[in-house]
Amino acid sequence: MSGERKRGFLRLDNDSEAQPKKWGLPDYGAEVNKEAKDTAMNYDPGWVPSFDEPVEEAPVELTDADIENIKQSAYQEGLLQGQEAGFKQGYEKGKEQGLEEGHKEGLESGQTEGLVAAQEQIDQQVQTFVGLANQFAQPLELMNAQVEKQLVDMVLILVKEVVHVEAQTNPQVILDSLKQSVEALPVSGHAITLKLHPEDAEIIRQSYGEKELDFRNWTLHTEPALNRGDVQIEAGESSVNYRLEERVRSVISSFCGSNRHQGGE
Repeated sequence: MSGERKRGFLRLDNDSEAQPKKWGLPDYGAEVNKEAKDTAMNYDPGWVPSFDEPVEEAPVELTDADIENIKQSAYQEGLLQGQEAGFKQGYEKGKEQGLEEGHKEGLESGQTEGLVAAQEQIDQQVQTFVGLANQFAQPLELMNAQVEKQLVDMVLILVKEVVHVEAQTNPQVILDSLKQSVEALPVSGHAITLKLHPEDAEIIRQSYGEKELDFRNWTLHTEPALNRGDVQIEAGESSVNYRLEERVRSVISSFCGSNRHQGGE
């Protein structure tokens, strides 16, 4: 296996082996022919470039007109630059001030208009609620009046019952009613006719006696249709109808009116 040739390798025969030649460095110390021009680029190694000295230009003398033109040009250029800078600065400042003032005026105007519109809306809402309140108040007032009337009627019935019982058990009630009725007459000194409930007439006779009645010029007449405590008096052309129920109603009405007046305060 070791004597077999391996593929992929080049092997030189002993005959084809050549000895390499030695290559030496060129001799740069030898004199170079300065006249030679036979180079690859036809370049003369001895050629040295010549540089001309720059010629200084004489300074140009400016005339008065040139100086004036330069001044005018510089002035115009500075003026334009100043105008541009001033315009830009003024524009920015004016824009900022205008925006600020416009915002302030717009805000104030908007607030004023908003307040006016809101006040109008509030007034409308208030009117609506006032109308609703009035609609509710009217039935309440009517109900209060009805309740008050019912209460007065109920109290009147109760008081009448109490007074009737008092009139039946306490003769002084009848005597007080008679006294108040006589004092209510506009004219005194006339003959007086008294119409009373039969039981009340009997109490008057027992209390005053026949002599006192004659002395006072009182004539008693019984009237079964009258309630206990009622008195009807006739004296000439004057007359007084002193009914117990009416007196009680008057007292209760006066009491209710006084309470309403105090509650309104």
